[in-house]
Amino acid sequence: MIEKYIKTFNSFRTPLLQSLWETLDMMLAAMAAALAIGMVLGFVMFMTGAGGIYRNRTIYFITSGLINITRSVPFILFIIVMIPVNRMILGTGFGVDASKIPLGLIGISLFARFTEQDLLDVNKSIYETSYALGANIRQYFTHFLLREARSSLVLSFTSTTVSLLSYSTVMGIIGGGGLGYLAISEGYYNFNYELMWIIIILMVLIVHGIQTVGNYIAEKLDKR
Repeated sequence: MIEKYIKTFNSFRTPLLQSLWETLDMMLAAMAAALAIGMVLGFVMFMTGAGGIYRNRTIYFITSGLINITRSVPFILFIIVMIPVNRMILGTGFGVDASKIPLGLIGISLFARFTEQDLLDVNKSIYETSYALGANIRQYFTHFLLREARSSLVLSFTSTTVSLLSYSTVMGIIGGGGLGYLAISEGYYNFNYELMWIIIILMVLIVHGIQTVGNYIAEKLDKR
């Protein structure tokens, strides 16, 4: 039985490596967008929401509403709806690069909501403490709020990354390729279940690696 899996792996080594690269390419772009834009949007919602320093119902309603809409649309339908947007931005609605846009948007939405919640979970006395020590708003955010929330933010980003890996498996619908598409097209549809299970095991190992690294970094940063 093991020989069948080894033979299948050797036969599909090149497509596996290509699909792995496509998955990593899509995920890295989406992760960068989620980290840069998602965190900013999370801070905006934290600051403008109820009890925020710069409470603004209009800004919070618009930001939170857009994030809720993005998260509520079934992802496979969201990919299809985004095809015209991909074409407008990149000149094509299909391919690995086009897949990065919807994947990046869902990553931004997920991490923005995680960021808002992580900041809300920080002890409210932190603001009074920073004020008593003479810190300004910038110092409060950088030296107090972020320091307290950084461990939770790392874990939230880890969860976002794992979710992006799951979402990337359906990007084949617009030619994004990746491990998920290979598992379905060459594994399931062609009754090559050995290949399908090889890809499943590979993705389990990737998720385990991501979670292990995330937990390690979060533990090191947690100085509370």
